[in-house]
Amino acid sequence: MAVVRSTEAWQQLFVEYDASDESARDFCARHGVRLVYFYRRSQELRGRSASRLGSTPRSAAPAVTPAFMPVHIPRHAPAEIRLTVGRTEIAVSSAVAPDWVAALVQALARIAP
Repeated sequence: MAVVRSTEAWQQLFVEYDASDESARDFCARHGVRLVYFYRRSQELRGRSASRLGSTPRSAAPAVTPAFMPVHIPRHAPAEIRLTVGRTEIAVSSAVAPDWVAALVQALARIAP
């Protein structure tokens, strides 16, 4: 049968949990509380997660500070595009606008024999 706890009882349970060195999983097993419900009530009453999953004591977990790492994405040299029509070959950079390449091909098609 499920135990019905008041808000005050839950807050006292969280005080006991915070003072313990137990993981949330071990603490919940000892107090007969479902882990998922423990986390849910923690978020509702404390506005944050109670702890992480697992059986490692919280004191063994290092504190983690979120940080941004600079990332450098090198630009690749543009590739070369070669257009060959008969004995004529034209090489253009892949950095050239596609519309320009299309216009060039159309213009060459108009003057080709």
